[in-house]
Amino acid sequence: MSFASPQEAVAFFYILFDFFCAAIIGILLYTTLTDVERTNKRLHLVSVLSAVIFHCLIDSFWMMAYSNFGLSSTLLTRYITNMLLYSAIATTTYTVCRFFFSVWESAALNKMTRGKFAFIPFIPILLIILTTPLHKAFFSIDESGALVKQVLYFPLMFVLYGYVIVFGIISLVFFFSTQNDFAKEQYGLVAIYMIPVTVSGFIRYSVWTIPSFSIGLTVATLIIYIFQMRDLISIDALTGINNRRQGERFFIEQIKRINEEPHSTIDCLYLFMMDLNKFKSINDTYGHTEGDKALIAAAEVLKEACSHIRRRCIMSRFGGDEFVIGVVFTPEEAHLLHEKIQLLIKKKNEELNAPYKISISIGFTYYKKEYKDFRTFLSNADELMYEMKEIAHRQAELEESK
Repeated sequence: MSFASPQEAVAFFYILFDFFCAAIIGILLYTTLTDVERTNKRLHLVSVLSAVIFHCLIDSFWMMAYSNFGLSSTLLTRYITNMLLYSAIATTTYTVCRFFFSVWESAALNKMTRGKFAFIPFIPILLIILTTPLHKAFFSIDESGALVKQVLYFPLMFVLYGYVIVFGIISLVFFFSTQNDFAKEQYGLVAIYMIPVTVSGFIRYSVWTIPSFSIGLTVATLIIYIFQMRDLISIDALTGINNRRQGERFFIEQIKRINEEPHSTIDCLYLFMMDLNKFKSINDTYGHTEGDKALIAAAEVLKEACSHIRRRCIMSRFGGDEFVIGVVFTPEEAHLLHEKIQLLIKKKNEELNAPYKISISIGFTYYKKEYKDFRTFLSNADELMYEMKEIAHRQAELEESK
């Protein structure tokens, strides 16, 4: 293949890399869209994938206009392609930050509403970029066709890249402050994403002949996509909390640590074993849809009950109507959590106003070194739960006989 000039060769390979990156992310987008999973974090991932593809394609058009390769380089095309490119960067940064926020929500297992106002600055930034030909405060194009950075250029770019960096730093703080392995993975994901995006962003504006930002976005997005695939085998799709695999992993790691530290000063490792009373009756009487609603409601209660300790506990659905909480606690805290769950169940029943009442039997115990392994620990908690279930059953019979 021959080129008329070195600049034409650079433009060709630049555009080729952009289209290659767009094709890779396009495959991931197609796979994500055809997946039945529709969690909040999954939907934000679709936005990120779409924004990255948009950026790669706009970046290639920018190079065409800049190099006069395949697109006539006029004042109009230079303005349009530059406005589109910076709009694509702003949109990508916005969608990436929104995805980070959904990752934080999944790690914390609750809704974060106040933080959503932090994204308001992206609206005026986008307006400033799109109205650049009128005020030329962001950039302008000189007579030679070169881009001239104006007074607002560096402040706006600092804000755009600053958001990603700030999210990464905060995530690192969360990463080192949490004891929950699932949460650690989620916070680590955000911190890892920050690295290629930030580095490639700085390279992009010092070496324009390399589509480094598109490459950095692609690499970072591949990372979060892989983590998302891991989530599919770690999160219970119905309730949004950890599945049995993640729950067992938490206990096995904690027990190993306790057994390896004979004089450990850490608080007790508690296991709460729970299931819904008369869950089969709800399914048989009102249908499986109502049964699913009951399970989701129970999971929401557990999330709320553990919201203040989410960084040192794990909630998981062990199958059917069985739930498990693992937490490093003092005995006093364990009893308070038990009471809090029961109070929140009563509150949830009032909110649902369903034709049935949700109730949970709970058995909880702390780990003793004579248990040796997780199975013995689980079995002990399971026995306590069934004792509580039997007591609840007798109380229900007494109330019906009155």
